[in-house]
Amino acid sequence: MKQEHITIDVVSQMAGVSKTTVSRYLNQKYEHMSEKTKQKIKDVIEELDFRPNTLARNLKSQKTGLIGVIVADIANPVSTQLIKGIIDHCAGEGYQVLTSSSDEDIVKEKEYVLSMVDRQVEGLIMSIVDYNELDVLQNLKEKGVNIVLADRTISKPILDVVTTDNYEMTKVAVRSLYKMGYEVVSLFSSDLLRSNVRLDRHNAFVRETRAHLSSVEPSELVYVFSSDKEDEYKKALTDFVGKYPGQKIAAFASTPMALLNLVGAAHELNIRIPEDMGVFGYDNLQWTKLLSGGISVIEQPFYEVGVESAKMLIKRIRGEEEGGPKYIELKSKIILRNSTN
Repeated sequence: MKQEHITIDVVSQMAGVSKTTVSRYLNQKYEHMSEKTKQKIKDVIEELDFRPNTLARNLKSQKTGLIGVIVADIANPVSTQLIKGIIDHCAGEGYQVLTSSSDEDIVKEKEYVLSMVDRQVEGLIMSIVDYNELDVLQNLKEKGVNIVLADRTISKPILDVVTTDNYEMTKVAVRSLYKMGYEVVSLFSSDLLRSNVRLDRHNAFVRETRAHLSSVEPSELVYVFSSDKEDEYKKALTDFVGKYPGQKIAAFASTPMALLNLVGAAHELNIRIPEDMGVFGYDNLQWTKLLSGGISVIEQPFYEVGVESAKMLIKRIRGEEEGGPKYIELKSKIILRNSTN
């Protein structure tokens, strides 16, 4: 029998059950269905190599089996880990994933959000560009669209969030540098105005600095960059090193890009790591294991963030998670290497 001639009618007749029972089986609605009936339908489907008309079935049930994922920068290795975690979990639950990258562009992010909604995704997982931009997401949530924010957080608790312990781990890292004997620690950060994660790390740095240095205002040790221009990092690093001659100093980079640019600027200025300056930062990317005998880092569980984000979203879609927005914070870990010896 050819595949195109096989219908639910044929399956129901061979299994000796009603079309409604077969339909419920295909939609994984097993309530009040015995194991014997499920096995009988399964055996017939396998015997006939039956493939239901998924599109027609989804249109009728208004379920597409699609989940939209929008990351801020798909070229970032962090995004790669996040997406892999999402895809792996969704695949096991029978969902397909549509992925887009906003390239840190708010306008593009909004366009992708609306485009995915038009394609009838059952929910969205997002690494949001700007934590202040909530109008579109809040409007969609009010219309019943399930949204989970992964990694990056927002200023208002209106959506489910899965992130890492950014504030606490930054405090621990800065504190550990002072315990190692460093006398002054600076902060090198990407733009603070659009990311709650960066802001949390900045605030943790300020708090820990105040706890260890009474003679220096924390703002004097903070260098924030709106771009990744090498000259800006070299200028900032020259300023920091020049202020504290003869002292044991360290620089803490609060983003992977800031860490990369910081190390590059140190190399250009012939500042030796760790002999002239200790270096610590985010995240545990491949290159951090190689340069200067290895860079000390905070390793974040981005694959697990992806998995937990997918779990939360699917629970919302299926109505298994009720109540207000949930906030899940996964634990990171510190990896000490040669750069802070």
